[in-house]
Amino acid sequence: MMKGIANSPDLPDNMLEVVFVWRFEDGWSLESVSDNVSIFGHEVEDFLIGDLFYEDLIHPADLANFRKKLREYSDNSEGDLIQEYRILMLDGDYRWVRENTHIIYDKDGCIQGLRTTIVDINDEKQHDDFMSIQDELGSDFNWPVYLEESTNILIELTTRLEAIDICALYVVDEVNKGLVLVNHKGLSTNFVNSFSYLDVNSIPVEIAKKGFPIYMHYSEIYPLLTDSSMEEEGLQGTAIIPIYHKHHFVGVLIVSSSSEFIIPEGDRDDLDLIKSLAGLMISTIEMAIMSDDMRYGVA
Repeated sequence: MMKGIANSPDLPDNMLEVVFVWRFEDGWSLESVSDNVSIFGHEVEDFLIGDLFYEDLIHPADLANFRKKLREYSDNSEGDLIQEYRILMLDGDYRWVRENTHIIYDKDGCIQGLRTTIVDINDEKQHDDFMSIQDELGSDFNWPVYLEESTNILIELTTRLEAIDICALYVVDEVNKGLVLVNHKGLSTNFVNSFSYLDVNSIPVEIAKKGFPIYMHYSEIYPLLTDSSMEEEGLQGTAIIPIYHKHHFVGVLIVSSSSEFIIPEGDRDDLDLIKSLAGLMISTIEMAIMSDDMRYGVA
């Protein structure tokens, strides 16, 4: 889809729905977008006079299906087109949205364009996906009632993925802005003792604050830890996954496999969900800690 040419003053900028209007012409150029697109971290000008295209925001794993449904709707436009997919936020995170698109006709009944509304359904989707994961894992898995159990449950959920058997959860120390290791599974005592705290100026923290997950072989990651003794951990496919909640950097999930050279795509999709759940969990724990005037303890 092409860039737009103008913004429309009658779009509902104060509503939760973000509205795009596409012109009926070759390429479906963007005619207007509501100002409240800023809730996703982007500005109107990014689309209308910048180099940002709407498809640039769609998660690569969702893009083919998005195009397929839009093409089918264009060929047989009965009713509204409703679909769900993930879009990229400015901070590098992805959020689930629900799209509702319908055709705009002029007074003569000819197609004039498309009107698309986008609604953030991330919390709803996370809940539904979590319940699905819970069903797959079995009835013995339950989200914790007590906060002290939360990190244990998150680690257990993560290491039940197909290839993941090593996991470390770090949270941001709000005083010094470094990362505190609060829970882990499958790591050696040497690793835990050496990296129970990551300084705010350390390379892993700087990488995580960029907002994008990194998937590498462990041999490519351990030099970033600046300790050659970590070379013999016996890990293979490894990921450093930043955790955000409401655009706020709150922690890091480091996961690894002892058997797979790279972490498979199926596990990466599940880790994307777990990362979001971790953000909600850490935010909840932070609220409890503040109310109790406590701080995180090192695992």
